Amino acid sequence: MRTLIIGGGAAGLYLSSLVPESLIIEKDGRCGRKLSITGGGRCNFTHASTVPELLEHYNGNIPFIRKILYSHTPEDIMRHMEKLGIKAITEEDGRVFPSSMNAGDVVNALMPDESRLITGTGAVRAEKNGDVFHVYLSDGRMLESDTLVIASGCSAQNDIYDGSGVSILRSFGHTITPFRPALAPLNLERKLGKAEGTSVRVRIKAGKKEAEGDAVITRNGISGPVILNISRHVEPGSMITLSFADTDIRSLREKEPRKAVKNAISLPERLVHALVGDAADMKLGNLSKADERMITENLTAFRTKAWPSAGAAMTEKGGAVLSEFKAGTLESKIVPGLYAAGDVLDVDADTGGYNLTWAFACAWCISESLML
Repeated sequence: MRTLIIGGGAAGLYLSSLVPESLIIEKDGRCGRKLSITGGGRCNFTHASTVPELLEHYNGNIPFIRKILYSHTPEDIMRHMEKLGIKAITEEDGRVFPSSMNAGDVVNALMPDESRLITGTGAVRAEKNGDVFHVYLSDGRMLESDTLVIASGCSAQNDIYDGSGVSILRSFGHTITPFRPALAPLNLERKLGKAEGTSVRVRIKAGKKEAEGDAVITRNGISGPVILNISRHVEPGSMITLSFADTDIRSLREKEPRKAVKNAISLPERLVHALVGDAADMKLGNLSKADERMITENLTAFRTKAWPSAGAAMTEKGGAVLSEFKAGTLESKIVPGLYAAGDVLDVDADTGGYNLTWAFACAWCISESLML
């Protein structure tokens, strides 16, 4: 009797490519929708690093994560992708893409034939009777299997998390850590919308966490790699501090008093206007001490409340607690024959191919267990 996989995302598709006797149930009209837009549509499907290097980018039960990642490394992922016809290109920063730079090619390579797919209807509940799982679909059908894999992940929308797989795991007695957006842009109380689309180097402090890197101003806040990576540490409505420039306005005033503020600071003019308002057009020599303080504070320590954007989150923190699964196989300790993979587990990682690496490594570990 075949394996049922709930969820046709990265983990589900990869597992399907490894286990021929499997059937994917995907409530969306097509599989791999999220995978097809990763990496800006290019699909950064892993990161060329050693496992110790990889682990620096994960959040969760690190000893457990370590065992999974050692079981199926980025090199293993690239070899499997090549078997499926996907040649890899590794960029200088270690990110790995298909040589075509087309995420659709990765999705197509992983996609099983139609006889192994059920799309447009989701699993609403599941039971286990003896050694057999009964999975009930939203279209009224009931399917049976010896093994059941939850690879559905979750989608965050206004603190409501839609994931039939989560409900099924909970119904079987698994503990679910509450979900929260991760890898999300930040919506800001003090908006910088006048500079929308501006790219900038920024230093951000959120609670005890600090980071520096590339960012982009959005209509409602700020995004970019450094923002996405720190967003899991931003409590909704908490205060963050952004530093856009290390600027000593007093020194600039003494050197070039006739220069306008917007021309004296090495930032895009639109961003200077968004940060300091009309003071951007003033000559340095005409600034009062209060003006100096205001400009310096907004350039070097722009403070505002922030909210991770649930609707735009690339992944979530939270999920099924790892300690309730067997390390190395991801089989439930509560229900034999039940497995979980990818985003539905309480693991999240930085941008750069790390979340897909986790999803694929999980799928591999489950496939090895199923083949025993």
